[in-house]
Amino acid sequence: MSLKKILVMDGVLAVCQFQDDGSIQQGEGMMPPDMLQRLAQFAQWYRRMVSGNTDLFSLFSQMRGWTPSKGWIVHGKEITVCSVSNLVALVDNAEASVNQVMRALEEASHQ
Repeated sequence: MSLKKILVMDGVLAVCQFQDDGSIQQGEGMMPPDMLQRLAQFAQWYRRMVSGNTDLFSLFSQMRGWTPSKGWIVHGKEITVCSVSNLVALVDNAEASVNQVMRALEEASHQ
């Protein structure tokens, strides 16, 4: 699934693909380019933080299947940011299905 196909999903405001250094590879959406770049940098930083936390959780809980982490969600009052691999989407809570967006990001991450 391409970024443009994710962008046309109900409630998706922006979607971008980022590199390991936080630079943007591709971006689509109703945001200025500098905001898309900041979204990519945030997503890269947050992915690293989540990865470290899931490693610790796995270690201390001795529960299997938590690492490597596949993605994360930050759910705000009106907007949610969700990410899988090196893809991140900004969605409107009133219109989007976060589950559908996460599935689309997962699918797109394998292409």
